[in-house]
This record gives sequence, C-alpha cells and structure tokens, in this order.
Amino acid sequence: MSGSDFIIRWIDALAKLAERSRETWRSRGALFVSRENGGFLIRSAADPGAPVLAASAAGPFSEDIQRRARREIVLLEWPQERVVTRRIALPAKAQEFMRGVVDNRLDRLSPWPVAQVFYGLAVVPGEQPATLDVRVSIVARGEIEAACAELAARGLAVDRVVAASADKPASEAPVVLWSRNMRQAAEDRGRLRLVIGGGLAAYVALCAGLGLWATFSAASLQEENETLAARARAMQKQARAGEDPRTVAALGLPERAWARKEMSISAVHLLESLSRSLPDGAYLTELRFEADKLRIAGLVEDAPPLIAALEASGPLSQVRFSAPTTRGPDGRLFSFSIEAQVAARLALTGG
Repeated sequence: MSGSDFIIRWIDALAKLAERSRETWRSRGALFVSRENGGFLIRSAADPGAPVLAASAAGPFSEDIQRRARREIVLLEWPQERVVTRRIALPAKAQEFMRGVVDNRLDRLSPWPVAQVFYGLAVVPGEQPATLDVRVSIVARGEIEAACAELAARGLAVDRVVAASADKPASEAPVVLWSRNMRQAAEDRGRLRLVIGGGLAAYVALCAGLGLWATFSAASLQEENETLAARARAMQKQARAGEDPRTVAALGLPERAWARKEMSISAVHLLESLSRSLPDGAYLTELRFEADKLRIAGLVEDAPPLIAALEASGPLSQVRFSAPTTRGPDGRLFSFSIEAQVAARLALTGG
C-alpha cells in the first residue's frame, strides 16, 4: 500500500468516525412524526399515547420544534397499510450475507420495480432449528421521497423512515425503511474528507513553515556567531600585536594602521588625565607627546609628589625626572622636567 492510499484510507476512517459520533450525539433524543388526517403529528416517543408536541396540516413547524429537530434525530413513522410485508426463511449461517440474499430476491418479493422501492429487514429465529425468519418490509420510493420533501419544506429534515406497528413490543427496534445516511453518506463523507484533509494539509503546511523558519533562524545565528568569532580573533590578534612589535610589523598595511589606531591613546584623553593629576598650583611651560613618550616641564611648589600623582593617572608609567629640580627666581616654586611612558588605550593582556 502506497503512502497516499494509506492517508486516504485514514481520512476516510476519520470521516466515518465523525459521522458516527454525530449520529450518536443526536440519538440521545428523538422526534417521532406520523401522518394523520392529512397532516403531521410530532411526539417525543413512539407510543401513540405519548403527548403530542405539535400538529400541523400546512405551513412550517414552530421555531422550537425546528431547533429540537437539529439536536435530535427525526423519525417518520410510515403507516403499516402502506407497507408490503414478505417473509422468507433462511439458514442461520446466512445472517452475515442477509442483505445480499434479499437483494437477489427483491425483484420477486416487491410489487414495484426494484429501482422504485426502499425496504427494511426484521430477523427473528425461525421455527426450525438453525433457521431465521426474515420479514422484509417494502415501500414505494416515490411516496417516501415525497413525504420527506414535504417535511423539509416545513422545516424538518427526516433522518429515518420506520415502519409503524401498533402490535410491536416497545422494546423491539423499529424496522428502518429508509435512512438519510443511506442517501447522503457518500456526499457527507466527501465533505468531511475535504474538511479533515484541509485541516491536515494546513497542519503540515504550518509544520513546514515552522521548520523553514527554524532553519533560517539557525543559519542566521550561525552566521552571526561566525562574525563575532572573527571579531574576537581580530581583537586577540591586535592584543598580541601590542605586546610584540614584530607582530604589528607582520600585519598588512590596513590592519597595521588599524592596530596602531586602536592601541594609541588620544591627545584629548591624555590631557584630561594630566589635568586631573597635576595639583592646582602647578604650571606647565612645555608639553611634548611623541609616539609613546610624554615630556613635560613647568613650575610647582612641591615637585617630588608629582611622580606618584602622574603614575596614578592611568595612562602614564615609568614616570621619572629627566633633569634636576631647581628653585625658581621667586624662591617659592621649583622648576621640574618629567618624562613618562604612555600606555596603550586598550588593556592589553595578550590573551
């Protein structure tokens, strides 16, 4: 069996299950319709003595009756005088082939052509052992269809036509002469197949869409991860280059320029650090910034603390006096000359 055949059979089984579930739900209650005096009587039980819910000779039934008919099955009781009954005896082993046997004999049992009748079966044990007594109830198809069409025009859709019998025990199931499922089963099942198939197709399409979205998202995340990894490798390379000048020299011209730019401290940042480190009474008379060397000269009241203050500023290291400090002409200020190493802007660890 191919995959498509399996799916079709599975959908067909679901459609049959849905039909049976709906029929079971509606079978919780029933409306019995009988024809009397040219009109229709509606009762809630098959017993002729049951209270009459509605009686109508013409015109539609009430809205309450129509709403109840949509919730419950509608059974049309066909008068016994309009039913032709035939009896046949069959062996008990023929029970599972009962309808086929009756179909083969129907042209001899029916007073009407076979294409113009509906029939129902009632089976009881025969008088002889291992035999069955089969009662075949036959009705004219045209009369059934006319009555169903008349009730449909009045707002009731007949589900089954059953043979009425005053002497039948209440516990015995009525003989079904016609069922709406017999006529509309293929059409209803076809609609259910379309609904179920459409739902399955929508579910498959949704799953496929989610799968594609997940695939594209994973690809996008992978691409982003690769980009971040490349940036991390570049930063590590630049960090290692800061520790070893030969690494910088080995880089290409654009990479070398970018590495030097990243590692070089800006003049603005350096001047800001100096302004925070120098005491308020200090004056600069010279400032030279070349590559990674800083040279400053000026006047201050107390020169030795300048070394510790400048080293604490952050970007300066190896701070030292490049010339002896001397007292100025006023005798209050001392002249100083300091040289320091300027650290790179990045915190280079070589990792």
